Amino acid sequence: MKTQFVETFFTNVAQSSGMDISLVKVRGDNGHHVVESAFKAFSRALRNLIDGTDTNNYTSDEFEKMWGEKSVSYTAGLELCREGKLERSTKETSILVHVLMNGLLKGSDSVQVDTGIKTMDEFVAILAKEAKMSVEVKCNGDLYVDDHHTSEDVSIALGQVLNTAFGTKAGLNRMWCATGTYGDAEVEVTMDLSNRPCITHNLSLSSNPNDEEYAGDLSIEMLDHVLESLVMN
Repeated sequence: MKTQFVETFFTNVAQSSGMDISLVKVRGDNGHHVVESAFKAFSRALRNLIDGTDTNNYTSDEFEKMWGEKSVSYTAGLELCREGKLERSTKETSILVHVLMNGLLKGSDSVQVDTGIKTMDEFVAILAKEAKMSVEVKCNGDLYVDDHHTSEDVSIALGQVLNTAFGTKAGLNRMWCATGTYGDAEVEVTMDLSNRPCITHNLSLSSNPNDEEYAGDLSIEMLDHVLESLVMN
């Protein structure tokens, strides 16, 4: 898909409206996604301009008022009691996943994860706590073989349950961007709850300078597959 006309379009918008528009592609090679993201980003920027807000500043008063834990949007979302649950068994794994988007009403006690892989347990627990979701994950897998089926199937099941909990996605703020730090690492994630799952990253998980085979007790080669299985399901 050709994208050169996007520049022409926004150039004319700027000239006709008298606005100063700066639109820069940071990354991405899929033409459809580039065009769609350009219009979404412009719409968000225009909304901020009209409302006099800055939704890019996660600590601002405007942000807290619109999206914070005391906002109408946040409390209304909790009242919907979005929930998903799945039990599945294959030759390799037996899994139970239950997600309740309730703001972690019982605190850390609302997160119970036991996959048999400590790194996976930590990954899912951090995801749940940061997203303020009550999560129960149990898995009995063929770890005597390796960690492939357990980590993959847990991610698949978790992705499916999240998709069930989101439902029609009505009322959700579908697009968001956030930055997280852990130890000496900092990662930025941009998410769009579309019906066209796709994941791209530059984490270089499969190659590291020390040629380490594991991150904790999870194979490094599985890290990319865990993320992909979660997003695609």
